[in-house]
Amino acid sequence: MSAFCGWANRPDQQGNLRKRFAMATAYSYRDSHKYTDKGAEYEAHYANQPWQKFLWSREKQILDKILKKFFFEGKDIHLLDFACGTGRIAGFLENRVTTCTGVDVSRSMLTIAREKLERTELIEADITVDNAIKGRKFNLITAFRFFVNAERPLRSTAMKVIAGLLSEDGYFIFNNHQNYGSLWIKLLYLRHKQVDPNGIFNVMTVAEMKSLVESVGLKIVELYPVGFFHPPKIPVPMVLSNVVENICCRLGFLARYSESPIAVCRWRRKRQQ
Repeated sequence: MSAFCGWANRPDQQGNLRKRFAMATAYSYRDSHKYTDKGAEYEAHYANQPWQKFLWSREKQILDKILKKFFFEGKDIHLLDFACGTGRIAGFLENRVTTCTGVDVSRSMLTIAREKLERTELIEADITVDNAIKGRKFNLITAFRFFVNAERPLRSTAMKVIAGLLSEDGYFIFNNHQNYGSLWIKLLYLRHKQVDPNGIFNVMTVAEMKSLVESVGLKIVELYPVGFFHPPKIPVPMVLSNVVENICCRLGFLARYSESPIAVCRWRRKRQQ
């Protein structure tokens, strides 16, 4: 302990410690998406990365399955896409639902979303701070690529806000795109800790997903696995990825080991609203 204290008391090391502490404490997921080029960078990443294209193909298949399983034909579906970004989820679902609303804090991402979407009401707001849609209810709420990235206090706050907007018969769908149960994500995380121990690399387990939704009275009723075969630095043909995916998905217990599982949640019991 004394050796460490002596090291930390050196002026140059004090400066390094202050910088690292500032980096660790200053990070805000809210603010990380507000710069001008964020929308274009985000859109390009998912348009050009083969693995991301494969994950998106799987997510679309699963979203279709969820609508068919949990919403009977002809039922009105009022969708809120929380942290909608450039509109991937809303764009896929807007013609499958009755009304579609997207909300995000990033102006640059919403600018791109407005160019793509036709039937979606887009709202630039941080509803975890100032709920611009307070009083409205939705029977389908989605949140993709949000909860892992968010700081833990923000995760809890966002989940409470979402719960307040979910109707009694509604379903909440979210994904965990850096599931710590995945061998690939675990290896990435451990490597990151070695190379950049003070950097940010968030992960979440399936148990944490469950705990998060249960904290607001919801429960996970289905867990869909997404992404099993992701070898490092090797582009894998989508056909091969689909073969591996189909085999693994037949074994339900493997869902917790996939890279980006999707959870379908509903209320544990009927609520007085």
